[in-house]
Amino acid sequence: MILVGLAVFGGSQYYANRAYRLQLEAGYKRAFRELAVHIDGLETELSKLLVANSATQQFGGLANVLRLVYAAQANLGQLPVHGVNLARIENLLAQVQTTAVNTAQGIHSARPLSDTAGRESASMRARLARLYEQVQYVNVELQSQLVLGERRTSWVDWRDFMQTSISQAAEITPGDRYPLMQALLMIEDGMERFYDSDFPSELKRFEGPVPSGEPVSASEAVAIAKAFLPQTDAITDLVVTNQTEGELPTYTVTANTVDQNPITIEIGKKGGHVLWMTNPRVVGDQQLSQAEMIKSAQSFLNERGFPEVELIDTDLNLNRLMCSFVVTDDDVLIYPQQLKVQVAADNGEIVGYQGLAYQSFAYIRKTTPVLSPEQAQEFIIETAEILEQRLAVILDPNFDQILTYQFRVKNGTDQFLIYINADSGAEEKITRVEPG
Repeated sequence: MILVGLAVFGGSQYYANRAYRLQLEAGYKRAFRELAVHIDGLETELSKLLVANSATQQFGGLANVLRLVYAAQANLGQLPVHGVNLARIENLLAQVQTTAVNTAQGIHSARPLSDTAGRESASMRARLARLYEQVQYVNVELQSQLVLGERRTSWVDWRDFMQTSISQAAEITPGDRYPLMQALLMIEDGMERFYDSDFPSELKRFEGPVPSGEPVSASEAVAIAKAFLPQTDAITDLVVTNQTEGELPTYTVTANTVDQNPITIEIGKKGGHVLWMTNPRVVGDQQLSQAEMIKSAQSFLNERGFPEVELIDTDLNLNRLMCSFVVTDDDVLIYPQQLKVQVAADNGEIVGYQGLAYQSFAYIRKTTPVLSPEQAQEFIIETAEILEQRLAVILDPNFDQILTYQFRVKNGTDQFLIYINADSGAEEKITRVEPG
């Protein structure tokens, strides 16, 4: 009887667990499909807004945009991606939401998008166009990955059905077990072409200057890529697989490898600058400390002749450490010239690089202040405790470089970086940061 009871209990637990897993699976798949539907609808509504010429159509389109943004944000919150950094996708939705609200307020204030005489209206329409371009990219990738992924994926491992965090599950058995999660990460990485930042942990569309220089040929681009890539016997050959024109013309060079997916590196046609590089291989379990990975990133930059840099931020995601550096000039932080190097935690290999901002802002700027540190401190609110200060170059809204004093201050339990113009004392920017 005891054995029978145990068998019945075990069987009931098996079926209960299986039912729970199937319920979780259905919920996650529904949220992912709904995300794809809402992003698709968002792209459609933004495209219609760009041709709408009446306030009635514009108000209706903006209402639909807000509805779809809220729905997509809810879908992302329902997916088991805890610990996976999807900041660019989330930030894009937030920017669309903010722009839609601001546009609606402009229309209500008798500044419709069709008012071509108004600079503000033209600027808002241009911003909608840029956001549409980004949403369109996300939608195309999402739809294609959805078709491929849903036929061969499971959000919940039957052996670890209680583990709803995909990031944790991926650390146990990395690979292609979760292609839909990998699709989201690939989309997130792909959005780097639209974004850059002059501060850590901030996302802003890159609208500043672009790298320039003498034109290079396709064969020269291949040679530049070969010299830049980490030297390894695994690379078999390098070929130009794509070319782009426009404001920032580039060569896409693909490095084929023996035992993993090809490495991609983007070279600017003007000047032959390396803009970014990515190695999509699956990184195994972490074997190195964060200090060791940072040292690998610094060595990579030193070996390629980069100037002195300072580490300002790190982000560990799926056993890849993203190290963010800024150039320093006589101890002045040059935030616009930012470099990012991604290091594999299993062997210290460099698996990613971003250098567009570094190359774009590589020109002389002012680094001698008019105000003394004591004079600049007078512009800080009296209730804040100043923890440290140093000079830093940042960007203003017009992408002009301005010299500031960077003050780290404490107000209650919160800490902030406050940037005071080193010439006029104007409070240029405030960024909330983690206590350091």
